[in-house]
Amino acid sequence: MIEQAFRIGSFANIPVRIHWTFLLLIVYIIGSGLYDKSSWSGILFLIGFTLCMFFCVVLHEFGHALTAKKFGIRTADIILLPIGGVARLQNLPDKPRQELWIAIMGPVVNLLIAIILFVVLYAIHGNAMIHLFSGEIPLNMNVSEFMSLLLQANLLLMIFNLIPAFPMDGGRVLRAFIAIYSNRLVATRWASRIGQALCILFIIYGFYSEAWTLIFIGIFIFLGASQEYSMVKQEFLYKDKFIKDFYYKIQHYFPEYALIKDIRDEFRMLGQKHIPVLDIEGRISGIISLPFIQLNYEKVKNLQIKEIMFAQLISLPQSSTLLDTVKYFDSGIPAVFVTDGFQIIGMLDADCIKINLSQSVS
Repeated sequence: MIEQAFRIGSFANIPVRIHWTFLLLIVYIIGSGLYDKSSWSGILFLIGFTLCMFFCVVLHEFGHALTAKKFGIRTADIILLPIGGVARLQNLPDKPRQELWIAIMGPVVNLLIAIILFVVLYAIHGNAMIHLFSGEIPLNMNVSEFMSLLLQANLLLMIFNLIPAFPMDGGRVLRAFIAIYSNRLVATRWASRIGQALCILFIIYGFYSEAWTLIFIGIFIFLGASQEYSMVKQEFLYKDKFIKDFYYKIQHYFPEYALIKDIRDEFRMLGQKHIPVLDIEGRISGIISLPFIQLNYEKVKNLQIKEIMFAQLISLPQSSTLLDTVKYFDSGIPAVFVTDGFQIIGMLDADCIKINLSQSVS
């Protein structure tokens, strides 16, 4: 995600980025306005109001990020998307009550913005401000009417975010409450299921009322709930486990000058998916993967191993945790070497971990 977002500033050492798809929202506003034959003043008003709302979204996300900072949790960045913002915390809070505070402070920021706008409007208009909330949006809007619309939008944003559709703020509050009486995995499972059920209702209602944005939001949140549950499940499985209990000893090597067609059958018989490769001086120079050979055999069968091997070598001490190790596999590295001091004592890959842990959690 970060590769497709460009930085627009920072606060409290937290970068703020805009995803390129955010620009599509502006294009959509202009295109819809021209299609409906709206005036350019109307189109520019909608663009201006949208930008003001997204400034409120940034403040909302800083509510999360700065509260997390109080608990010692760093925020990698805040990214603006067409459907809202995301504060990317580098790790989850350890205690449910910490997550509760972090989750609730985003909507609290929107409430505070609404209160400030209300106080300003009341100071200007007194009780007569009630006419600003007639429900009709005038074509020639003055500053007070603009502020009243922004106030109402912030209240709606607060209420919408408190819907218990995990991983929205309300869903995180729900998870925190459940986790107080259970554990994070059980809490995430229930919060994600409840959130996905609500998302299905969003999608059904969206089709019924032709609210296509609501359908998109429902799908986005549904997938987000599934992804976060998988992440928490992985953390639960790998927590407090070390690679010294999972690695396998290296029993076979292939020379880097060997042809793929000459080693494929032997590779199959070894029962391992990844084998270290030795250079002409007997040093490990890479890793060759059987799945890659099987998938691309016709293209690579006449090549030497060194032409297709994975040359980025990662060595980790046997005291490393599984949770830290799987990050390498997620980034595309097929296997890592396990060391005891300066000596390589084995290898570890994702399949080896999955086999050992397959019965831990259903």
